[in-house]
Amino acid sequence: MDEQLLEIIHIMDLRYRWSAGPHLGEFLRGLKAGKILANRCPRCGRHQLPPTPVCGRCHVAMGTDWVELSPRGTVISFSHVVDPMYDAGIGGMRPVPYTLASIVLDGASDVAFFHRLEESTAQRVRQGMRVEAVFRPPSEREGTMEDILHFRAIEENEKRGGSP
Repeated sequence: MDEQLLEIIHIMDLRYRWSAGPHLGEFLRGLKAGKILANRCPRCGRHQLPPTPVCGRCHVAMGTDWVELSPRGTVISFSHVVDPMYDAGIGGMRPVPYTLASIVLDGASDVAFFHRLEESTAQRVRQGMRVEAVFRPPSEREGTMEDILHFRAIEENEKRGGSP
């Protein structure tokens, strides 16, 4: 006797809310305001980015020493991604190709920040490349990492203080 199976497809839209906590919450509020904030260890002076409640090196509680970092920095390493992968943040496959970079922001040479680069052609990206954050328009910011759309390359005249 062949048994016929019944398939029921039900899409569940479960919305969650949770606290980011005081340190990450301050960082996310900063992004919404168009700022990149780090906290600094009261013992060793090392920056934490994203901010954390405890220094990763000294293991002491972080104080309230908040530092606004420059949106400009230097690429120290990068990965060019060509294979799609599932991204739970968008609920689907990430479009490819894209480039992720480790960026040392000006004013915080002791910590790297990881984010997407605008440039998706691997041959145009290099170590030492100067970049700057491109934020969403203020009315579109939500206090998430996606408030920074990507980092774009800075042209030679911008490095020397010229206008973009």
